[in-house]
Amino acid sequence: MFWSDELASKLKKRNLPLEWVDDMKTPSGRIHVGSLFGVVYHDLIFKSLMEQGVESKYTYVFENHDPMDDIPNYLDYTKYEKYLGMPLFKIPSPEAGYKDFAEYYALEFKKVFNQMGSTPDIIWTKDLYTKGLMNEGIKKVLDNADKVRQIYREMYKKEIANDWYPFQVYCEKCGKVSTTKVYDWDGKVVSYRCLTDAVKFTKGCGHEGKTSPFSDESGMKGKMPWKVEWPCKWQAIGVTIEGAGKDHMSAGGSHDLSSLIAEKVLNYPVPYAFIYEFMLVGGRKMSSSKGAGFAAGDILEILPPEIARFLIVKMDIKKQTNFDPSEKDTIPSLFDDYQKAADAYFNKTDLDLARVFELSQVGKVKKPPMLRFSTLVQWIQMPNMKEKIKEEGVKEWVKYAQVWLNRYAPDSESFAIQFQLPKAAENLSDEQKELLRKIASEIENVTDPEDFQTKIYEMGKELGLNGKQTFGAIYLSLIGKDHGPKAAWLILSLDKEFIKKRFTEI
Repeated sequence: MFWSDELASKLKKRNLPLEWVDDMKTPSGRIHVGSLFGVVYHDLIFKSLMEQGVESKYTYVFENHDPMDDIPNYLDYTKYEKYLGMPLFKIPSPEAGYKDFAEYYALEFKKVFNQMGSTPDIIWTKDLYTKGLMNEGIKKVLDNADKVRQIYREMYKKEIANDWYPFQVYCEKCGKVSTTKVYDWDGKVVSYRCLTDAVKFTKGCGHEGKTSPFSDESGMKGKMPWKVEWPCKWQAIGVTIEGAGKDHMSAGGSHDLSSLIAEKVLNYPVPYAFIYEFMLVGGRKMSSSKGAGFAAGDILEILPPEIARFLIVKMDIKKQTNFDPSEKDTIPSLFDDYQKAADAYFNKTDLDLARVFELSQVGKVKKPPMLRFSTLVQWIQMPNMKEKIKEEGVKEWVKYAQVWLNRYAPDSESFAIQFQLPKAAENLSDEQKELLRKIASEIENVTDPEDFQTKIYEMGKELGLNGKQTFGAIYLSLIGKDHGPKAAWLILSLDKEFIKKRFTEI
């Protein structure tokens, strides 16, 4: 049984009136492709629950209230330096037409996962605060600051000052949040300082003040530290299921601390948690704010949405994945695997693989083309193949084949028809030249490329040539290489008069 179906069957026994699945991300820059794993994994659970008749909801939270603590390397540092330490929703968008910095990058990511068939309801953390939904949690953690401190002490085995409170104010003078420290709470207002040396990446203004920590429609007053805020978000929304990567879920990690706060301070049941592994691109871990890795938006330039989704659905969530499109076989093999999964679904030969294919679909189940991706890559390099590509129903994959050919294909996969006789053809043997003349004499009568491929091999054999010598003669005379696509297809993609001339002039 597929893992999300098995999990849904287990969760169904809880008999909750509503299972609320949630995931989240801070849009501090272009969000990397690895974050799509979380979106799709939560989506799989949601879909499995719904299929099993469990009333469910799926939301995705964009943490647009977090501070900018680094500037992506693809932005102008001097333009954004003054915003370091300020919440993302107060920072201008890199492009016009968006409310703020966070929205610009969040909506780019949302567009990608929507196209891949995941359509959770979107929640902005700022709205949770300004609508007052976080105020109950804020009051509880401030009233029980001593308990929160003790949880930190026991978890991390380090001293936490008695004047540390789990809240950071948006400085009323400079607007920064990374630099503020709350040192007192009287039940109604917090006292805070905006420290000049609180963090290395920016300086506070030195302002001191008092303010209510409770946000409302008039504006946001501040935020809790993330590990404290996470359980308060569970309570504010009503989350019952939320997984995370192993960095958060490992022993002594963020989730352990957040769970203790949920249990001991908020009295809220910890949502069902599951762990999934990281995704590497070319062996490197990725970062949104540092611009390291492969952005989620890039994946749909190289893969159709259903195959991008398939890439994730077929993965073992407990094993680290390395996706390297520059490796020779990564993309072609992925298309092959997708076609095998489709065969399993339509022919009912492998139920597990069939389920992977089914859950990879975007919208209605759609049968993919039969033609292999590697063959399509060859066809797009041959003249006069557009009609054949259309006949095979593979037209939608052409742009992905072209991208792979241009960006990632090794030189061995690329070829071009040489309209001047290649120098490499000058060294053909007499037998190879005779073969080419025979092909030229037969070309007018050819209709079926598969039959012609066999006939070429037989003609070569009659002349004492092996397969490599036979087909090498054709490749050397047409593309200047000793290897290439199926020779018969290559010949028939070209003008017959051109073939006759080329094969007789050698």
